[in-house]
Amino acid sequence: MAPKGADLPHPYARPVAAAVATAIPPAELARRRAEAERICLVDVRPFEERRLARLHDEQHLPLGELPARLSEIPRDRPVVAYDQFGEDGRRAAELLVGLGVREAGYLEGGLDAYARVVDPSVGRYGLVPSPYVLRQLPRRETGCLAYFVGDPTERVAVVIDPGPDVGPYLHMLQEEHWRLAAIVETHTHADHLAGHAALAHATGAPIAVGRRSPAAYPHRSLADGESLGVGTLELVALETPGHTPDHLTLRLGGAAFTGDTLLLGGCGRTDLGDGDPDALFESLRERILRLPDATIVYPAHYGPRHGLVDSFSSTIGIERATNEALTIADRSAFLRYMTEGWPPKPASFDAIVRANLAPFP
Repeated sequence: MAPKGADLPHPYARPVAAAVATAIPPAELARRRAEAERICLVDVRPFEERRLARLHDEQHLPLGELPARLSEIPRDRPVVAYDQFGEDGRRAAELLVGLGVREAGYLEGGLDAYARVVDPSVGRYGLVPSPYVLRQLPRRETGCLAYFVGDPTERVAVVIDPGPDVGPYLHMLQEEHWRLAAIVETHTHADHLAGHAALAHATGAPIAVGRRSPAAYPHRSLADGESLGVGTLELVALETPGHTPDHLTLRLGGAAFTGDTLLLGGCGRTDLGDGDPDALFESLRERILRLPDATIVYPAHYGPRHGLVDSFSSTIGIERATNEALTIADRSAFLRYMTEGWPPKPASFDAIVRANLAPFP
């Protein structure tokens, strides 16, 4: 016999009963906002949590103040309450339903789920037990992911794998009063122009790369086990060659920025340039898979443009169990997998690599 609730569409789903608030999945909320539907978003978290991550175009009514401020809730449109993980949002919506606000619902999974599924740039400050601010910055036209990581106490930040349009990074630095301590390239990119040169020119921040990088611009070389300090934070370099010889994975507390070494459901190609499938086999099994299963995986690519899932993060445990590249345990089978059946080499490959390694003008 199937367990009770097994026919529900996913673990967060709950049957909707009379006088019970409706769960609004993140993708549905995003669609409704994109279509300019009139929705009243209500953030029910304490004020200090809003400083780290929030949605826009919403009201702030802390959960404990809702009954006394009920008159501030509009009755002419649906109301969607949210918090960080969904529980207080659900409580708020159920309270509103009980107080007569019939069209009250809550963001399923909270702001954390919205960031994971829809828009990682809003931040996932509760994701890992470390005192830092993390924002993923996806570039949908290329399927690339950059990362903004900051020490909120000292207001010092690092940008990992920046894209060529440095405007979003400069906006955050200026508007939120951060100082950029470093720029890190996890490897020499060949599918897109990198933004390290423009960002360094605009901020004066130094660039760090792997010790095997042939970069002709000024940089700091990171060897295996070396740390890069960012305020009170320490990014620890793991050399993970294979996709490129200079590839680094960066560890920060319970998270790993894996670049193209480990992607969600796959790994970086080794049939282009100086890739080495044998080195990648070793990097994945002797470096990446030795990390704890709870380690959060932050890759440099996502989405169908790269034959990947349209998601922004995972864990080592999930990837160990489901990642196509990691489930090939035999070395010779892995080498065949990495060298056969891939698309042709992009025509712009060599030109992009030269541009990304070039000295500053």
